[in-house]
Amino acid sequence: MSDIERRIVAALADPSSEPPEGLFAPGAITWHSFDEVEAPTVPDTFATLRAIRAVVPDFTMTDVRAGDGYAQYVVTGTLPDGSTLRAAAAAVLHVEDGRCTRIEEYVDTGQLAPLFAALA
Repeated sequence: MSDIERRIVAALADPSSEPPEGLFAPGAITWHSFDEVEAPTVPDTFATLRAIRAVVPDFTMTDVRAGDGYAQYVVTGTLPDGSTLRAAAAAVLHVEDGRCTRIEEYVDTGQLAPLFAALA
């Protein structure tokens, strides 16, 4: 895993959900396959992570594998009803001049349905 991919994944997995200074380019975008909506990575993606962790405090990324421009991982956590969230995901990470400019995350909505229900 290159340093930039490692830093991006670590930032997203960090329970503090605060983006490290200089890691994301101004105007960086995050897109998800499940809703096909583009949103600013900073602050929107990190605000979403904070909202998820308010409901699923142990929400994290495990089994992380990353390389030149991609990351594969499993998001896990304990839902409010005590059941386990487990969703395999992959992300394409676009980097220019040492900064992340775009994240494209692919994840199965069926695996995320219990999380969406808990957030509703």
